Amino acid sequence: MGMQQKIIFRYILKELFTPFFLGLSVFVFILVMSQMLRLNELVIVHGVGLWTVLKLLFYLLTSFLGISIPIALLFSVLMVFGRLSTDSEITAMRASGFSLFQLLSPVIVFSVIVCAFCLYLTLYLENWGSRSYRQVIFEVGKNKASVGLKEGIFTDDFFGLVMYAQRVNEKDSSLQNVFIYDQREQNRPMSVVSSAGQLISSSELNAIFLVLQDGSIHSFEKDYESIQKINFDRYTINLTLDKLFEEDTKERAKWLSIPELRRRTKEEYEKGNLKKARDFESEFHRKFAVAFVSLIFAIIGVGLGIKSSRAIKSLSFVYTLLLVGAYWGLYINARNIAISGIIPPWLAMWLPNLLFLVLALYLVRRANRQ
Repeated sequence: MGMQQKIIFRYILKELFTPFFLGLSVFVFILVMSQMLRLNELVIVHGVGLWTVLKLLFYLLTSFLGISIPIALLFSVLMVFGRLSTDSEITAMRASGFSLFQLLSPVIVFSVIVCAFCLYLTLYLENWGSRSYRQVIFEVGKNKASVGLKEGIFTDDFFGLVMYAQRVNEKDSSLQNVFIYDQREQNRPMSVVSSAGQLISSSELNAIFLVLQDGSIHSFEKDYESIQKINFDRYTINLTLDKLFEEDTKERAKWLSIPELRRRTKEEYEKGNLKKARDFESEFHRKFAVAFVSLIFAIIGVGLGIKSSRAIKSLSFVYTLLLVGAYWGLYINARNIAISGIIPPWLAMWLPNLLFLVLALYLVRRANRQ
């Protein structure tokens, strides 16, 4: 590499950093704002502390970055090459003997670094962040169960139940003389009376249970056409976390590591659960496809950015949103097709990348002819 080529290489590489981190900040901020309503609800409705909310936000960032980094890369390349084209620097460089592929080399190097980090993020950090987020949510629910019930006081927001306990032992979470009114099934509410009970939490199942002893269940239809009483020696109530928590504790494919995804895929295929197996297989290929799309976005940014029009520079943000919107639209449909079994999951998840790769090569070839 000659001296002039090294100078141009470092110049373009340096120019990419500022818009990349600026774009990354903006896109992460947008994604964080989309979650602020839920985080505010944790503070206002569930009394979650600020430190816990900050931890949840940090763990959410591990999943946000996997989306935001490729977008920021596309934005930065569009900005830089749009500016270089507008200021006629691309024309001057090419007149000095630099080919388009030489100008493309610093972008490729930068995008390979970004791609490697995205791959590490999707394969390891994303999984770790999701598990940690899930654990914090469970701890919040567990804390709500232990401190939300007060001795000798009716509690009207105890996991969707109205609950009263005459005695509460905070050391072992045991209860005495318990009354519960359960209207989670609006058409058939019921009352439960028990002499004793205990709160039991399971970190493996991410669930909290209320185990009652020696009591009775009184249930009735809402129109009072039928009334039923059932005596029990032992009765267990699953204190299902409310809708906000339930969405965050339900197992999802993206929370599984690569070895777990492969194992679960094989198990589900052997059981004949084809839809679930294809879901796990799709997630396996998604982790790689989303990381490698950074390379394709970088090439698209170069091909689209090398134009004489000022529109590329001034509307880089809009172009980025349009391209990313098109990609994620293809991705969502591809995932649905993969799960339905119309085409193999591996092909479906890589199809958006292949289509955008064709677009990238076309744009670079067109730019090279200009």
